[in-house]
Amino acid sequence: MSNVHANAEQQQMALQRFISEIYTDIGKIDLAEYRQYALGRLQQVIDFDGAIWSNGHQKTLTFHNQTLFNVAQQLSHDLLQYLDINPLADVLLQQLGQPIDMRDLCPDSEFYQSQIYQKCFSQHGIERILSSIHLDEQSGLFTLLSLYRFDRQRPFSEQDKKIQQIALYHLLTAANHALFMALPDDKNQPGFSAICDDKGYLHQVQSEFLPLLAQFADNLPAGRLPFLPQNLADIEGLSMSVAPFDDRYLVQIRATGPLASLSEREQQVVTCIVQGQTFKQAAKSLQLSPSTVSNHLYRVYKKLNIGSKSELIALVKQSDL
Repeated sequence: MSNVHANAEQQQMALQRFISEIYTDIGKIDLAEYRQYALGRLQQVIDFDGAIWSNGHQKTLTFHNQTLFNVAQQLSHDLLQYLDINPLADVLLQQLGQPIDMRDLCPDSEFYQSQIYQKCFSQHGIERILSSIHLDEQSGLFTLLSLYRFDRQRPFSEQDKKIQQIALYHLLTAANHALFMALPDDKNQPGFSAICDDKGYLHQVQSEFLPLLAQFADNLPAGRLPFLPQNLADIEGLSMSVAPFDDRYLVQIRATGPLASLSEREQQVVTCIVQGQTFKQAAKSLQLSPSTVSNHLYRVYKKLNIGSKSELIALVKQSDL
């Protein structure tokens, strides 16, 4: 077996460990440190010296969240300042999801004489660059991951490209899980959350948020709320709340309807009865007496203005509880 093949296999094994650990370690790592932690784990899969992990929205083409790994904060400013002379900028947007090595765009002899190298990258000791952008077309959110090497004699390989393409998807998915798991959870009124700016553009969003919103909101704009977070709209069928979240807003929504008025215990009783359990079986499942189950069900019927089990089952199916 050649050294190249053996190294590729080792890198694949390291990738699988990376994917597993960045998900399983959610909850063990403080949210404020999670992205740095995940990049540190990625460094054990792809050998790089520094990185920038940025999030933004395709409508505004600005970054609202950046994590810098072993590079100076000034690099972010310089990248934006010299965006018009950076050959990576347009190509990354044209080839979404594809990792691009600076060597793919211009030979070393040209790059190291270029303005972008002399004015930006050389000032930060950056000699090799591998970047890719992932775009969520439903929300309009994009994630940029740029990996840097400070040694010109260590170019990125084709295997590094393949690994980065896979890793970027899992980085953003795991970070999203970490964020929303850290938010307060109301088990009595479960719903879905999103983070947006003061213009209503989504910055981070749970996958179920937009499909639920689209069920009740007409002409939902791509990647944006149909209202400003400061002026919460009244959308029939949805219960919504907005709260400040750092310099942005946390928007939470849940479907409403007759079943939403039930208490947690009443919903548990309904679930048992709809599943075909008798009062005795439901009482055993919920550790209640049969008479208590009967009393709960009586209150359910009264709240829902129904009078039979068949009506209850039909209402549950209609509400897709």
